[in-house]
Amino acid sequence: MATERTCCEYILPIKKRRCRMLVKQGNRFCGEHAIHDASNTERMICPNDGKHTVLKSELEAHLKKCNSRIIDAEYIKIGGNAVLAETKKTDKIDRRPTEEEICEVVHKIWKCYEEDVVGRLIVEQKRNELVEKFLAENQELSEAKKKKHLVQISSILGHIESSGVLPSSPTSCMFELGAGKGQLAYWISKAAPKGKYILMDRSGCRNKFDTAALRENPELAWKRYRCSIEHMDLSKIDELKNSKQILAICKHFCGSATDAGIRSLQNSGLKFDAALLAPCCHHKSRFAEYGGHEFLDKWGMDDEASFAALRYLASFATNGAVDIDTSDGWKSLHPPVELGRRAKAILEIGRAIWLENVGFETKVIEYVPPEVSPENLLILALKRSNSNKE
Repeated sequence: MATERTCCEYILPIKKRRCRMLVKQGNRFCGEHAIHDASNTERMICPNDGKHTVLKSELEAHLKKCNSRIIDAEYIKIGGNAVLAETKKTDKIDRRPTEEEICEVVHKIWKCYEEDVVGRLIVEQKRNELVEKFLAENQELSEAKKKKHLVQISSILGHIESSGVLPSSPTSCMFELGAGKGQLAYWISKAAPKGKYILMDRSGCRNKFDTAALRENPELAWKRYRCSIEHMDLSKIDELKNSKQILAICKHFCGSATDAGIRSLQNSGLKFDAALLAPCCHHKSRFAEYGGHEFLDKWGMDDEASFAALRYLASFATNGAVDIDTSDGWKSLHPPVELGRRAKAILEIGRAIWLENVGFETKVIEYVPPEVSPENLLILALKRSNSNKE
């Protein structure tokens, strides 16, 4: 068994523990974390993705096979759905607001929510029979996180069914943005096995649910594309072009990726009948990329300083900010967690109004309780049948 000195000294930020990889004798860090060694001269951060590193001597070969590379394909249009830059950048997100900027925006958030947001929010958790049956038969699900995802999927699928946009025929197609492991698409395909399923995600994964879906239904029309949504030209995707009804969905699509996703629908020239968008990680949103400026302008928050404050405050809805000092500063004005929840709702109402301006009827729905997930807002957008807007 390895001694502590033979293990990497790097502390994993999320897990709050040391990396368990072994190191060469005399080294402090493993190969992946060698960049944190002051004497490192051989390893560098990958230009494609700051989350991993590569040997400088192997950079050229690595860039050709890196999972985060932009591939050469007909449907790739670099930056086509972005305003300034790709949202996967690991650089610091814009800037942190000052105490004064936060105090100024706190009052606007509170008033905006009371007068222009709360009346639009709908609290409605739906349930899907297939998912609920699976949950009932698997009470022993080992991880609470797994169960929470299924509760969210059950409600999203329930909203799809009640809105009449389930891809239930061979001429209908579901397009999932940021599909990850494919669990949401998997359950939708079980409810509508005759539809077509197109998934995209910028990262490679084990495709666990892709494999399960095709194993259970070998005739299922299912295809996955690896691409960041900023660069994806949907007009070049044959399965979408050849469909009569198209549903776009996303679950926990981070930060400004949601804004790029909405732009991808607009820029495609295709008729999307509906979109069900469950964004997350509002603290990763970028001012230039955000699409709901009209609503923020109405409330005097459409500037970089106000947006920085909105983004910062939104993080308090999810970071468990319960043991912080609320005796002075902006934290003494209103409860930080509630301010975070309201900031998130304001950002989603802004996106909903953006969608209304391009021909959709929208609802912003709290689709699961906050104890299931604090990222619990869903934008339901249905295309107006008599709309002349594109």
